[in-house]
Amino acid sequence: MLVGAGGDGTLCAVAQEAYALGCPFAVLPRGTFNYFSRDHGIFADLDESSKLRSMRAYPVQTGFVTERMFLVNASLGLYPKLLEDRETYKQQFGRSRMIALWSALYTMLRRHRHLRLHIEHDGQMREIRSTTLFVGNNRLQMEQIGMPGEARALEHGLLAAIAPRPVGRLAHLLLSLRGAAGRLSDSDHVTSFTFDKIIVTHPKKKHRRVKVATDGEVAYSTCRCRFACPISPCGC
Repeated sequence: MLVGAGGDGTLCAVAQEAYALGCPFAVLPRGTFNYFSRDHGIFADLDESSKLRSMRAYPVQTGFVTERMFLVNASLGLYPKLLEDRETYKQQFGRSRMIALWSALYTMLRRHRHLRLHIEHDGQMREIRSTTLFVGNNRLQMEQIGMPGEARALEHGLLAAIAPRPVGRLAHLLLSLRGAAGRLSDSDHVTSFTFDKIIVTHPKKKHRRVKVATDGEVAYSTCRCRFACPISPCGC
């Protein structure tokens, strides 16, 4: 058994090793939001969550961006930038949900550009323009931002893609506040769909790498990203 202690990013790194080894993976939630552990009913109390002998193993759904696993979400565009700014603020002011929210607000108010993305889905190509493409794999997070239909789709082996339509900075901020209030599905400025596999291409960066965030960790990937949703063979 591999045991991971930390936030969603740390747990994802350990889970990827468990996936490669085909062994069970145990979780000790020690992060800021702990979406993965909360969604699966794992105790935040360290004394309770460390009682590994009394726990049972069961399969959980994972997502992949090309070769990188994610347990909660993956994204490209503005969201990876938001995560980088959040880490900078946390290093200066400490780790807390309030610091994370204030840093997100600051990033939203800054100027950001829209991406033109080509998405291959079910044998068809579609083009979207958005500041970010967000792919969710966590029922709790989808419910919190107000996407109940997408949350239910996750229970049937699918992932959920969300992309805000091109709007100004103020409208983008209002859209984010709507998500924080759990009412994102009420907005007309959001494109969303569910899938088991898509290929996303950034046509303007055919020979460059792009930033991709997986569970809060930012890395570079090719301009052609494959988002897929296999069922993890390892137990949790």
